[in-house]
Amino acid sequence: NKQPWHFIIVKSESTKEKISKVSHDQKWMNTAPIHIVCVADIRERIEEDIEISLNESSPQPELKIVIRDVSIAIEHMELEAERLGLGTCWVAWYTQDEIRPILNIPEDKYVVAVIPVGYADEIPKPRPRKNIEE
Repeated sequence: NKQPWHFIIVKSESTKEKISKVSHDQKWMNTAPIHIVCVADIRERIEEDIEISLNESSPQPELKIVIRDVSIAIEHMELEAERLGLGTCWVAWYTQDEIRPILNIPEDKYVVAVIPVGYADEIPKPRPRKNIEE
């Protein structure tokens, strides 16, 4: 029950613009009233007071565990948002070195996702899925 997550609510237009810029300039993100930045805290799994710097190629097995745990929490949050009639989208197309400085996130934390949240202008049709036999 470590709960290795932090959620940062971003309402500032200028901060949302910076986030969308480092997310490969996905301008549509700026139409959402808020962004929820979902951060994994590996310190919940590593007790030693050692220097840690995380990025996309970090070898620590604990990082995989906290990313999994945070991903579960994010998915529950997205399901609840949908139940409340809100639209969400999981965005993870950025590097740690680009996104962390925007919110002063330390190098021993890992940004798992940015979730823009708002009311959808339209409800997209479900995408085709493989048959259960496949």
